Amino acid sequence: MSKHLKVGNGCALLAVAMGCVLSPGYAGAESAESIPSISDKTIVAWVQLANTTQRAGAAVSLIDDDERFDAIVFGERSPGKWMAGSDFFRRTQADQSGYPPETADSNVLIQIAAVYEKTTITLYRNGKQYVRYEVDKPQAFDHDVTVLLGLRYVGGMGEVGFLAGTIEEARLYGTALDASTIATLKPNEAPDPRPLGHWTFEDGTALDSMKTFPKGELRGHARIAYGKLHLDGKDSYVEIRRPRPLVVQGMFYKARSRQTGNMWDTWLYYHEGTYYLYYLANSGGHWNNISMASSPDGVHWKEIGRVLSKVPEVKWMGTGSTWKSPNYEKDRKFHMNFSWWIGPRQTIFFAESDDLVQWDRLDRKEYEFVQDTRWYKPNGRWDCIYTIPRPGGGLYGYWTATPKPETGGRFGFGETLDGVTWKALPPPKVQGVGGGEAGAVEKIGSKYYMMFGTGGKMVTLIADQPQGPFHAAKKNLHLLSGHTYFSRFFPAPDGVLVNHHAIARNRKVSFGLLKSTVLDKDGTLRLGWWKGNEKLKDRAKAIKVVRPARTDAPIAMLADTLSTDSGIIMEGRIKLPEAGTGEFVGLYIACGADRGSAIRIHAGGRAELGDLKADGSGFKAVKKVDREMGFGPKPGFRLLLKQSLLEFYLNDILIECFSLPSKATGRLGLVGDVSALKAWECQ
Repeated sequence: MSKHLKVGNGCALLAVAMGCVLSPGYAGAESAESIPSISDKTIVAWVQLANTTQRAGAAVSLIDDDERFDAIVFGERSPGKWMAGSDFFRRTQADQSGYPPETADSNVLIQIAAVYEKTTITLYRNGKQYVRYEVDKPQAFDHDVTVLLGLRYVGGMGEVGFLAGTIEEARLYGTALDASTIATLKPNEAPDPRPLGHWTFEDGTALDSMKTFPKGELRGHARIAYGKLHLDGKDSYVEIRRPRPLVVQGMFYKARSRQTGNMWDTWLYYHEGTYYLYYLANSGGHWNNISMASSPDGVHWKEIGRVLSKVPEVKWMGTGSTWKSPNYEKDRKFHMNFSWWIGPRQTIFFAESDDLVQWDRLDRKEYEFVQDTRWYKPNGRWDCIYTIPRPGGGLYGYWTATPKPETGGRFGFGETLDGVTWKALPPPKVQGVGGGEAGAVEKIGSKYYMMFGTGGKMVTLIADQPQGPFHAAKKNLHLLSGHTYFSRFFPAPDGVLVNHHAIARNRKVSFGLLKSTVLDKDGTLRLGWWKGNEKLKDRAKAIKVVRPARTDAPIAMLADTLSTDSGIIMEGRIKLPEAGTGEFVGLYIACGADRGSAIRIHAGGRAELGDLKADGSGFKAVKKVDREMGFGPKPGFRLLLKQSLLEFYLNDILIECFSLPSKATGRLGLVGDVSALKAWECQ
């Protein structure tokens, strides 16, 4: 029995992420810039429908990065009828009562063609006109067009509109063909006229014989056999995506791939000068994939894309972490764990890699790690192993679990000698918190620190030995809260760092900046400014901060409007108010013409973050933070702001991460004695 199940699209995604013009396994695809805009066009497909009762699947769809699409769709608005599908029906006829119903059974091959000529759309069935109508405005497609075979839409709403049946052949012409030409088109014959894209499936792949588009990637259970693309109507389709220009993101990295979707939990691994960022993500429905990005400095990230996916019988995936094999000197392997929820329970599975990019799932039956019912509930949580070295060899692991009440535990604990064969041990006893999710454990100084998620916050637990017992920290218990979650430790060349994700008000998720771990003399853990983040300034534009001439207004607005699209950094000093004075001191971030958010700093460094009107009135605290330490009378501050996400530091200690109610306009204001200002706009 093979211990591997191959995952085939990692290298292809890496090539796209690195800006390669050629797609893996496909020689000769033109660069995105060399292909002309597609305005007038003809889409042709030869299809055998599995049934005529199916609804809203597409034979062929053209979709761009703004999720505008034109498609040949079956049975969406009217059962059993073909139509020209489009985003929000913008180019789809509403009244389809005169459309002939489809009568062909699953053994009959049908030619369907959609012709777009200026504002006229014409559909043909087997060379005869099916319907013709006018639209207000046609849709052109440019370098960012993606061709979908067997699917109507893929984007922020996931994958929508699967077709059930087979596609014998598909073509895309960059011109509007007339009726007589369409009537002469035959599958499996040399195309005349020459199309822009041509997919015959005769070689067993989704290769474009015109060499215009990269080789298509099969998704779900799509398969090619006997010169046809076979689609099950559930999760099968082919995606043909042109290479995108290389995009490097800095502050608050966010996944852009439609195959990734919205990010959630994050974790990192460092190896030979490269930072590898992994994240659980959701491209539609439940969490369904793990994707990744890489960076040479931990600050500027290149997206790689999806590296692991759930299979259809899995309800959803759970998060994981990555570690080096305990036998790395011999096997040169890295391991990753993830969970799948199948039926009534969640259990843990593993993948391995030799380059940290291409991941192979290990055999499900041989390497599934299940609940040990001596100490853990059989259908409770079982998710996300985080490892530390085990004395004598191998690894200890901590994970999210549901221990039986009599154990006094709150999370799972176990060990492995080879990195993938795990043995559960009794859960460590925990005092001071209820149930939750295990983020990570590291030995920092002489003690073991756990970041534990409970009640939507990350709290700190401390132990003297790996087996516990763990107790809640006496000071700075709430390490992170509010618009962020699931912090993880990250051993790096310059010490133990912390990573986490940041959540905007619209629930879109980004990767927060890396943080340093800071211990005071009493062993209290806090998060601090990581010096590696200074590299954000390497590609930033230094801005001269012009203070307003008038100083008697409640908020002293800076003269210039800064661009928050790629992020800004502002540094300075702020004089804290005297205790008991009630003086308002802090920063104002405009989010509209007459409203914004404020960071209010109290005596001693306590902070409140919330809403404030542009005239300085109506402050309403959304978040209150006390890091339980002294900052002196005039500490330095750092504000990092990108669109609606921000981080704020005093004396390089993280005060809080925060999500604004809407995108920052770039207008910033000062309240109280704020001086020594410097600012940078990230590029």
